[in-house]
Amino acid sequence: MGCDGCELWPKSPAQVMTGIKTALKAPGATGDQSQADTASACAHLERLMRGRRFSDIYRSRCSLANAIPPTMLRLRETVDTVIRSQADCYAGLIGTNRAGHPGYAGCFEVPKLFPGRMREAANWPLPAADEFAAKPWLAGLPRLIFISDMGDALSAAIPFAYLDQEIIRNVTSPPGRRHLWLWLTKRPSRMARFGAWLTRRGVAWPENLVAMTTVTSARTLARVDALLEVPSRFKGLSLEPLFEPVAVPLTGIDWVIVGGGSDVLAKPFHVEWALELRKRCKAAGVAFFLKQLGKNPFFRGQPLALANRHGGNWDEWKRQWKTRQLPAGFHAASPAASSI
Repeated sequence: MGCDGCELWPKSPAQVMTGIKTALKAPGATGDQSQADTASACAHLERLMRGRRFSDIYRSRCSLANAIPPTMLRLRETVDTVIRSQADCYAGLIGTNRAGHPGYAGCFEVPKLFPGRMREAANWPLPAADEFAAKPWLAGLPRLIFISDMGDALSAAIPFAYLDQEIIRNVTSPPGRRHLWLWLTKRPSRMARFGAWLTRRGVAWPENLVAMTTVTSARTLARVDALLEVPSRFKGLSLEPLFEPVAVPLTGIDWVIVGGGSDVLAKPFHVEWALELRKRCKAAGVAFFLKQLGKNPFFRGQPLALANRHGGNWDEWKRQWKTRQLPAGFHAASPAASSI
């Protein structure tokens, strides 16, 4: 699939350079190099990155760092570290590393359409008993399927007609109605426009299609208001990776998923952020789901040493943290057929 960029995947070389210049302001970041030499090296980097997409910059980070004189070792290290730290999107990382392979776009920032995938997913079987045993919080539910988990189907270049044909028609097909579909986007405004486009054509938003958006910080809270404009029965928020404590408005929201980042250079995730959100969800009657603590979790100001690299193993959690709820309405949203 792919995605045309968001706060987890920089859209321009200028964003990358801003991050590098900010990092260079830290004490000792430039070593003993003069300001003039540092400015000259940054200008050289800007020229090398001009016109390039972030996926290419990420793949070329070592050669970009090596383009800086070897006497400026700390600056080289800063460039590599900053570029890696800006790659917060797991789909972007996987899509970049597998670019051109079957099922992946040649360039992550240029979404590629793969018609027929939704039809294949619609024909998946209902969950087996052993799946419920591994994830008891899903007991009694139909199969939950994420849509475009390796990108964003609401990217600007993807036509509404394609979304109707590939998503809506398969979700509402006889096999598709057996499942519950989770459609997550960082472009809820475009999802709302798509919903209005469907309405004008006499097409109702499917009850088994959950509209969801991602919130990573206070800067992206406006997405919640946009999500409320989507004509869907259920609406959910994914606060993953969460970069800071946020006061999320919960009116009209059915589900909140929270988690920390899982990349090697993931930003800190404080468990207290999740616990405060859980308290607010309980008061508002909203289902709360703590998915994972991430690669860099903290509690009471101290790092947590967890064996699971995503911090998602319940056996490593304190008992009082274990909360994985789903909206009660999910049980009735998808009347499961006995067979395809």
